[in-house]
Amino acid sequence: MVLRIFLIAATLPAAALAQAYDGVYYPSGMTGWSCQTIGMDGGALAIRDGQLMGVENTCDLMNPVGVTGMEATLYDMECSAEGTTYTERVMLMRSGEGVYVIRDGFVAEWARCE
Repeated sequence: MVLRIFLIAATLPAAALAQAYDGVYYPSGMTGWSCQTIGMDGGALAIRDGQLMGVENTCDLMNPVGVTGMEATLYDMECSAEGTTYTERVMLMRSGEGVYVIRDGFVAEWARCE
């Protein structure tokens, strides 16, 4: 029982930080994306329940660290796509249209679906 309470409490901060970015998105400036489906070619992207869902991949957002002096959060991600798992880091930061998704050498702006 004590272990179960500890495990639940340990996951609350990560989930709470990830919820700040929860939403359904599409790549900013791109047309032809459907906000009705998530994770398929031409479908929406999402951040929900501690997961980042891209096109045909899903990543668990773990170990959130607030970035000093910025409204941004750095995460470790464990991802699975097409039968493969991998890990990487990502920083999420709110933008005027939705959220910036920042990876090593790559920045994407995802606009919020309405």
